[in-house]
Amino acid sequence: MKPFTYVLPQTLAEASAAAKQPDTVLKGAGIDLIDRMKERLQTPAQVVNLLPLHKEMAGIAVAADGSVTIGAGTTLATLEQHAAFAVPALAGLRAAAATTASPQVRNRATVAGNLLQFTRCWYVRSEAFHCLHGGRGPTCLAMTGENRYHAVLGWQDCVRVHPSNLAPALLALDADYTTVLGDKRTTRKLRDLFPADPRAQNPEHTLQQGEIVTSITIPKHPEGTITAYGESREKETFDWATTACAVRLVLQGGTITAADVVLGAVAPVPRPRPQAAKLLAGQKPSSELFAKVAETAYAGASPLTHNAYKLTVGKAVVRDVLERAAKGMS
Repeated sequence: MKPFTYVLPQTLAEASAAAKQPDTVLKGAGIDLIDRMKERLQTPAQVVNLLPLHKEMAGIAVAADGSVTIGAGTTLATLEQHAAFAVPALAGLRAAAATTASPQVRNRATVAGNLLQFTRCWYVRSEAFHCLHGGRGPTCLAMTGENRYHAVLGWQDCVRVHPSNLAPALLALDADYTTVLGDKRTTRKLRDLFPADPRAQNPEHTLQQGEIVTSITIPKHPEGTITAYGESREKETFDWATTACAVRLVLQGGTITAADVVLGAVAPVPRPRPQAAKLLAGQKPSSELFAKVAETAYAGASPLTHNAYKLTVGKAVVRDVLERAAKGMS
């Protein structure tokens, strides 16, 4: 690794000031960052470690209005085990956290770190290849290379996929995120964290230099809300999803009155599918309905040479997640 300055801030204000310096990166657990630094894909002059700010940036709080706020530095294991998520409305998020990587990783990895991961595309992560998203080449090498794990939806000039497990579940819950930049604190919809135009030149997120995610807030959902999450993988544990889906259903008297469907691991950003969700509103759960929703969720897909299987597998995951949600299972 190239030598760098290591900053251990004592306050969030100190971290924010340091983060605005040129060629500076932020580190939570550092699981993703260290991988990139080892490959010399990222050689920052300064690394700001956010872990000393555990008291300010970690923890889970349930407000009087029923909303739940998750500190950005909260570990996935804490999220998975917290009693606030042992309810049907938040079961999908709990399942997404429990699915991520391995117990060892979940005990270190943070909520913000999971949301802000760099793509796992092997072309951009290898020093041996010069690709467009990495800013070192003229084209996306995965388009015509090995693309078994790459995008089938929403891609333009880069077929990377977003690797976050938590993002689909949080988007289905209409979550907000809060950041600090200097002395300015801002709250936005989580969907704004991901670029609306995920071209190769755009990063995985929309944060400005020095902007720090401090928390995620989930609004209270109406009675009868059930969420569920599922994904396909090649291995049972410690593997990246090949397809993923999070759903939110509001069930009243056996009828679905509102719904959200969000796909993961199949596009450069987490992919809400409002047209698929619209099919659920006003309907009673059924296998036939869920099959139609799954087909609509993947409408317009453009598979590559090696990943057409994602359409078949992804639709099965959507159907399975909807069936489990309708039965009140995470």
